[in-house]
Amino acid sequence: MQRISKMVLLAVASIAFVGGVTGSILFFPSDGNDCMQARGASHSFSWQKSFKAGSALAKQEHKYVLADVYTDWCGWCKKLDADVFTKKQLVDYLQKDFVCVKVNAEDPAEGATIASTYKVNGFPCALVFSPDGKYVGRISGYEEADDYMHSLQDILAGKGEK
Repeated sequence: MQRISKMVLLAVASIAFVGGVTGSILFFPSDGNDCMQARGASHSFSWQKSFKAGSALAKQEHKYVLADVYTDWCGWCKKLDADVFTKKQLVDYLQKDFVCVKVNAEDPAEGATIASTYKVNGFPCALVFSPDGKYVGRISGYEEADDYMHSLQDILAGKGEK
């Protein structure tokens, strides 16, 4: 009986893993660029794939950094990409004031360090940094587009979550 339970658990874990990998390929395909497009968006913009490169660009352009910390298996992260980062008003705001970076919290090269350093323990989580690289706040969890934009504005005004 115990052997059957282990086999069922292994089968479920395998299916979840394959689903996560498939989802990550569909939502975040790589074409070798340092940027990626938001998928399924009529109003889309490019995301930097490297926090270091995005931070350097933000400093050069005098913009804030929005680091969208996600995991491949996070359903709310995918919903945020599909339903929030596609809204014209938010996209226009982000393009004007931010360099946006996708940070996979499970990527050992860069993402895991960022997630650990800034104590990200739930997803999605947006970390906001000033143009000179100082941490200024975060948005924890999923928010609708209007609420997301207002949360970012509050953070920049010093009234948001720190």
